[in-house]
Amino acid sequence: MKASKLLKIIRENLKDYPIDYLKNKVTDERYKDPLTKKLAKYNSGVYDEIYEIEITDDFEVKDNVIKKMRSDIGFYFDRYGGGDDENKRFTEYISLYLALIAKRPLHPYSEDKKDDVYYFDGDYYCKGRMKYIHDEKSLCRYCVCKTVGFSGLF
Repeated sequence: MKASKLLKIIRENLKDYPIDYLKNKVTDERYKDPLTKKLAKYNSGVYDEIYEIEITDDFEVKDNVIKKMRSDIGFYFDRYGGGDDENKRFTEYISLYLALIAKRPLHPYSEDKKDDVYYFDGDYYCKGRMKYIHDEKSLCRYCVCKTVGFSGLF
């Protein structure tokens, strides 16, 4: 499937998502966890980008990778999501966009090497990848992040 077609599918499936709720988490004092706020900011920014971007150099995305990734996200939500279908669909389409079209990390990142996911010298790195890549149906397999070597953890 062409990336432009996948983007159209993503847009169609996200159009009714209550994005204002997610955007409000960033400033809502009821959400104390900084990670929740960081993730809300990252994902709502990605959501906006999905509707702003135009693919000029279209490319092929393997159908079997899309199918496998969707299945793996489904597995994760069936196991840990408690039947939250709305967030499952949101996560699915945001993740497909990030991994297969934007080619950016599935998690928020910075340019600070002290953070768990960071950008340095043209590449993305994840300190948790080494641990989580081996989990059953891990989404790390689709993420563009490189593994941080042992010395990079300190």
